[in-house]
Amino acid sequence: MDSWQRTKKVIPSGVQTYSKMPEMYTQVYPKYINRARGCYIYSNNKEYIDYTCALGAITLGYHFEPIDTEVRKQLDKGILYSLPSFKETLLAEKLCSIIPCAEQVRFLKTGSESVSAAIKIAKAYTSKSHIAYCGYHGWHEHENMHKFNYNSMDSLIDLFHKYRLACVILEPYIHEEPKDNFLQDIITLTHKHKAVVIFDEIVTGFRTPKFSAQAYFGITPDLATFGKGMANGYPMACLVGKKEYMQLLEHKCFVSSTFGGDLVGITASLATIDYMQEYKVLEHIWNMGTHLAGWFDIINRELWLSNHSQGYPCHPHFWFPSIDHTSLFWQECLKGKVFFGHALFPNYSHTPQIVGNTIDVMDTALKVVKQYWNNPLAKLKGKPAKEGIRYAYSNSAR
Repeated sequence: MDSWQRTKKVIPSGVQTYSKMPEMYTQVYPKYINRARGCYIYSNNKEYIDYTCALGAITLGYHFEPIDTEVRKQLDKGILYSLPSFKETLLAEKLCSIIPCAEQVRFLKTGSESVSAAIKIAKAYTSKSHIAYCGYHGWHEHENMHKFNYNSMDSLIDLFHKYRLACVILEPYIHEEPKDNFLQDIITLTHKHKAVVIFDEIVTGFRTPKFSAQAYFGITPDLATFGKGMANGYPMACLVGKKEYMQLLEHKCFVSSTFGGDLVGITASLATIDYMQEYKVLEHIWNMGTHLAGWFDIINRELWLSNHSQGYPCHPHFWFPSIDHTSLFWQECLKGKVFFGHALFPNYSHTPQIVGNTIDVMDTALKVVKQYWNNPLAKLKGKPAKEGIRYAYSNSAR
């Protein structure tokens, strides 16, 4: 029995999160990663430049010493106590100082938990049960969920006509930019109907300039969720919001977690945010993403191909006309030691030289894609990758 058979025997699908399934990539991709550092991952003694960055959880770089040093210091003092640590207060104060809607904070461990907590508060506040959503908001199931389309106020208005909505939850952006005051109009409409606005910033938070999409766009929701990059890979998430809503946690809405006060994640978050503020990390990520996506577009124009980049520089997406074309591009890039996936997240450890090397690899790969444009499967080893789960929730999906 080989390693992967052993894994699948004891772990459903062989993974802990859907996006890491081998089927999400192509046959030439490795199934395991042995170690990682900076923006590099290693498998079977092979080194790859990684742009998936643990699905967006890595903002500074793998095994980033300034953060790991602070975590090791905390390990010597213990990581979970029988009463709170004042570090919880320090992080909550820090979040309230940089996130517009944050007046109070509740710490959790995953994005799905924080979203569930936000929805629970909204239901308790409004005494209503229906939810309008746009985008991907984790694996927890909620009843009475109704989808509306990004940049389409008509689709949301229609839901307000049909249902008594407790809240509207959305990712502030995925691949499209908000148009025609879309985000502000959502807040105006939702408050008119006495419902709650929740921004899911699990992906946009701590990657967008000013640390959040709400600060970047100047639009303040009632509640917001954060996770992934806020602790540079250490498990951490939070729910923040205006006191009017968050105070329900004191008497009307029960959200409690033994590991909410885990000091590994809290210490890592404090260190990560401090480092980001001191070294202009988000500016660097934005610049590297701009350079990467810009050259992807330039190469495709030079080759007379329709492929193009979408989204903001901190989370670019490479559009191809089919998943077959995407898969062939990934396969050829992997030959050049560049690891791409459905989600791209430049991090602080991607230097201009590393991005330049990536651009050279993309140029070679796109020439192969052009050569096999009419039949990419003829060059592809094995089956094409599956579509990413997030893009099934996005209006920008192919």
